[in-house]
This record gives sequence, C-alpha cells and structure tokens, in this order.
Amino acid sequence: MITQKEKTYNQVIEQITVDFLDSIIAESNYTIIDVRNPKGIEAQGSIPGAINIPFDTIDKHYESNNTIFNNEGPFLFCCTGGVMSYMAALKAQEKGIKNVFNLEGGHSAWKKLKKVSEVG
Repeated sequence: MITQKEKTYNQVIEQITVDFLDSIIAESNYTIIDVRNPKGIEAQGSIPGAINIPFDTIDKHYESNNTIFNNEGPFLFCCTGGVMSYMAALKAQEKGIKNVFNLEGGHSAWKKLKKVSEVG
C-alpha cells in the first residue's frame, strides 16, 4: 500500500531507475551528483562520472554563482539508498533549479545491478 507520504515523495521529484540509468549512461547528458560523504564513496565506490558534493555542503553550491548548478541540467542525485539524495534534489528544486531527478534505490541499487563501481 502506498502511503500519502510515499505518494508525495514520488510526485515531487521524478525517480530514475538504475535500469534506465544503465541504458543511457554512456551517452547521457545527466550531471550525476553523489551526496554521500567522501568516506562512503571511498568505501563503496561511485557511479562512473558522478561528482561528489556531500549533502552537508550542498546548500553552498546552490547559492554560489560559480557552480555546476548554473547549467541547465538535467541533474541526477544519488546517495546510498535514495533518501538523502531525494532531500538534496528537493532543496535544488526549491532553489529554482530545474531538471532535477533522484536515483531510485541509490548507489546500493546501482551496485546490485552493475556489481562494480568506480572506487575512490
């Protein structure tokens, strides 16, 4: 059963599945933003091409004039399981950043699908 909170969650930020990401990653124009802390990435690896902007520093990037968020996107946020990246994507949307998406299931789902991630 889908709760109202889950329904709102899916309506606010569009979810991208790992299967879809896998099918488009080679020719994708998505900017992938991994909001995990560097230690998490070091331990678990990351999605190829992802840019690390830790969740606790992301507000500075939204408000800076010299930032990756100055382009049109699309922006795909990811974290370990999809919750913190959803919050980061929601914040981005609230700051007026368009073309914002969240990776459903996060890096854990990616790792399960791909079995390998870039390390370090």
